[in-house]
Amino acid sequence: MAVSNNDMSKGFKPLNPSNDTVDVETLLHENIPLTGSIIANTYGTFPSESNIRYDANGLYIAVSDYPYASSSANHIFDMTAGWSADSTVATPSVELANKNNIYRLFDQQYVGYDAAQEVVPFNVSGNLNPPDTWLADDGEKVSGVVFIDFSRTLMKDEIKMGTFKIAIGTGSFDGPMDDGTKTFSDYHSSPTDGTTYKENSPMGTYSFLQLGTTATAAATPASALYGVVYHQAGLCALWATPSTWGTELTSGSDFSPSTAQSAEQAFVSSSINDIVNGARYHIDNIEFSNTTKLNSRVYFCRANHNEFNYSSNRTYTSGSQIVVKNQAADNPRTYVTSVGLYDDQNEMVAVGKLSEPLEKSPENELTLRVRLDF
Repeated sequence: MAVSNNDMSKGFKPLNPSNDTVDVETLLHENIPLTGSIIANTYGTFPSESNIRYDANGLYIAVSDYPYASSSANHIFDMTAGWSADSTVATPSVELANKNNIYRLFDQQYVGYDAAQEVVPFNVSGNLNPPDTWLADDGEKVSGVVFIDFSRTLMKDEIKMGTFKIAIGTGSFDGPMDDGTKTFSDYHSSPTDGTTYKENSPMGTYSFLQLGTTATAAATPASALYGVVYHQAGLCALWATPSTWGTELTSGSDFSPSTAQSAEQAFVSSSINDIVNGARYHIDNIEFSNTTKLNSRVYFCRANHNEFNYSSNRTYTSGSQIVVKNQAADNPRTYVTSVGLYDDQNEMVAVGKLSEPLEKSPENELTLRVRLDF
């Protein structure tokens, strides 16, 4: 039954923005487990699984949770690899320009520029002015990086801080999990403790990955020895070092060269596709909680005791008498079934339906809470 306001012209009651509305942000989280069986060897024979799509220019691979040609497939992440053009550790002999360009693409976006407007390389301290030494020499700057860029379908608005972990097998390529796995995580990070993460990146907050899953601030690494995870951007960057990948990243006839190579050697002598395939073959699992930010505006629609006690519905009266009255002296009453929100031109923009009618009369007041999500 439509209800009219007997005190306001045309039945509309203005809302006071300062008293009758409030904006609310709600964070929804969903746990996302990715097993190594999805990342490698489930949908065909490595490295030609049907859920792995190779870029035509050999710059990255895209991983789906089902054969990518199927309408049921969901893109879950991309993987690529880059090498700094400024590194003094080594100079790649294969796909040098592509590796340098990919590294620069990511470091200018995720690390940023120093005071002289020079691009700062990835480094273990997360500083914009790191010492000019490279990680292979116990230095600061990182030469080679494997990038895992999660899709928005998977991470939504961001990766929830303190929930990310990745387990990597450190054995030989033939049995990467045979010697066990190393688990890296940001479990030490908390949004309420600024000492457990960094926020000097153009892409938002990020955490150094710790070895293990200790969920206390005391476990916060002093430096990023293995890699970092960017929460809002949904990127995991893993350093091309034995500490992260073990002593053998690639080996065998599926790679060129086919001899066993460490991560650093593979970055020098192998293609981006080979590096990435070796990396994904070593991943045992990835797990995190995504975040969906639900922005809402709540309207408090108030009906005072002397408002909205009559209805514009034709069935409200019969023979000029209010049909819901038993006696002529009885107070009028209505039954509220919906609430309409109107713009300043009195055009309806939203309507909310109640689960059951609410009685309204001069003897009571109502406050109806209407929430719009956007």
